[in-house]
Amino acid sequence: MELLALHTLTLSRSTHGRPSPTLTDKTWQQELAIRKLHITLHKNIKRLSGGFFKESTADLKEYHGTSNWQSYCAYINDVLRNIRSGKIDWCYFDFQILDLLKFHYDDLRTRYCGGYWEVWLEK
Repeated sequence: MELLALHTLTLSRSTHGRPSPTLTDKTWQQELAIRKLHITLHKNIKRLSGGFFKESTADLKEYHGTSNWQSYCAYINDVLRNIRSGKIDWCYFDFQILDLLKFHYDDLRTRYCGGYWEVWLEK
């Protein structure tokens, strides 16, 4: 039944993680409760890791820089550092919150604020 409810809640929005213009905090809290049932926790891991990235381009020159995954890991780790220090931070995609839940399943709190989410840890 929960999966059907989640499907119904998210069926109308194909926004790739961005909030729907019609989303409310009340609806988000219901959706989050259902999504939490399907989270796999990171045990004994305190942060996301992104390894060094090296890629050859079409002209065989090598690119040495930050990959999209490394940038994403840096963002999530920054949010984790902020909320662990007692601050409120912001997320702009629902999948970011789902990744944070893997580290703080029981104490992560969210509030949808019309285009973004405030996230913090309950003490």
